[in-house]
Amino acid sequence: MLEWDHLRIVLAIHRKGSMQAAAEDLGIDRATVLRRLDALEARLKASLFDRRHDGCILTEAGHAIIATVEGIEQAMTVIEHRVSGRDREAEGVVSLAVPEFLAAKILAPELPRFAKLHPGITVEVSSGNGFMNLARGEADIALRNRRPDHNTLVSRRIGTVGLGFFASRDYIASSGDPALGFGGHDFVVFDSSLSGVPSYAQMEDMARHGRIAMRSNEILPMVAAAKAGLGLTFLPCVAARGEPDLNLVAPGIIAERDMFLVTHRDLLKRTRVRLAFDFVVRICAENAAALSGKLAVDLMKGRQPSFDVDEAAMRNS
Repeated sequence: MLEWDHLRIVLAIHRKGSMQAAAEDLGIDRATVLRRLDALEARLKASLFDRRHDGCILTEAGHAIIATVEGIEQAMTVIEHRVSGRDREAEGVVSLAVPEFLAAKILAPELPRFAKLHPGITVEVSSGNGFMNLARGEADIALRNRRPDHNTLVSRRIGTVGLGFFASRDYIASSGDPALGFGGHDFVVFDSSLSGVPSYAQMEDMARHGRIAMRSNEILPMVAAAKAGLGLTFLPCVAARGEPDLNLVAPGIIAERDMFLVTHRDLLKRTRVRLAFDFVVRICAENAAALSGKLAVDLMKGRQPSFDVDEAAMRNS
């Protein structure tokens, strides 16, 4: 297959009249021009220029292809303008890979704001615990609990997620206050696929004092089971947001993990990706108290009557 880097050598030599002038125009050295021209002529099995001491003149074979090469140049220019133009536009699809509970509790409720600001952008949300490879283009933006070390990726720390044990009011009323001890209680906990979550081992140790009623590889089913009174559950605090019957219990926050928003270095140059990236950073900052568990701790200590009141006060402050 012919290469554009070789074909444009023909145009530069034809327009500038010599290999040296073509090299200067293209910003490469004369040896590179000569090497590419030799490779192209070998591929075509024809000489494209008469190489004279005072310059280069198209041969009959060169004249035969020059118009076609100019057409290719025009097509390449159109492609570059269209692609670079789209990168500057607030239009297109942006894919985000985030845990399901964060998608449900933080991202999705805020997307109407983003849609109003940028109606030309469609957000694709991939949730769950599968690892999306940004370096291979499996997602545009991802939320991670560690800073990546791949040199093609850029990241920004956007806060912390607090984790603790939660229980429904009905469960506490029927089974007793866990603050008095975890012995004899029922537990709704992660399965082994989430063993990388901070304090997983501590959660397992506490659960050994009672009975494992349910395990899950997803957070939201655990929320639903705990709300129904199945037992104590270990959750990121924000997963209990908007669940007034699900309360943080003593000892409160027992683990914290950093959050990093990650994207490919080149993708951040695209307007739609940068806008989505900045928006996620902003909404995580606005919801920092819910993410870190501060609101849940305040509720546990009886300082606030509900998440809704907390959040309204925070937004109006």
